[in-house]
Amino acid sequence: HCLAERQLRKRLKKANIPKRYLSKSLENFKNDTDQRRNALQRVRRYVKEFDSSSEKGGLFLLGAAGTGKTHLAVAALKELIEQGHTGLFYNSANLIRDFRNRVGGSNTEEEKDRLDRLVSVDILVIDDLGVTKLSDFVREQTYSIIDQRYSENKTLIVTSNLNMKELEEQITYPVCSRVCGMCSIVNPGDIDFRIGVSRNKSR
Repeated sequence: HCLAERQLRKRLKKANIPKRYLSKSLENFKNDTDQRRNALQRVRRYVKEFDSSSEKGGLFLLGAAGTGKTHLAVAALKELIEQGHTGLFYNSANLIRDFRNRVGGSNTEEEKDRLDRLVSVDILVIDDLGVTKLSDFVREQTYSIIDQRYSENKTLIVTSNLNMKELEEQITYPVCSRVCGMCSIVNPGDIDFRIGVSRNKSR
């Protein structure tokens, strides 16, 4: 029992989940609108049916900033890690940075290890896809990883604040097409509930 807990802690640590999201779960997701309730229900079902499904595919959490996309992505990742799977969280900007560092040979050992696991882990989360326009090199690297995961039936969970047209402009049609081909689109909502939270706090 203690060994299993240690192994779980090790897998969670290797998953590279940012500290601010470590406490996020499906249980504490704010589901106060129909869209968010529906999004939560779909993510719950995906996690529950994951092991029995032959097509692992993934989830594409699409919508405005602050609607809980990263929360849901991390919660799903944590649940699947607890089920015994390996996972890795990567913010899109950090992924681009690590790709560029690899070209210059300036990656730390930790960065090298993460990049090596981009294809091998069971579940890969890419947060904030399209936050910056991809250079040709980064686009090729991103497409290669997504395509390899697609070929090996490995799960991809992606979040983005952009609509499909904007996303295509940022990451190009081939990358966008491959992501959409792998993942089911889930939209937690178009309203930033962080604005409401900050307003309430100021009252």
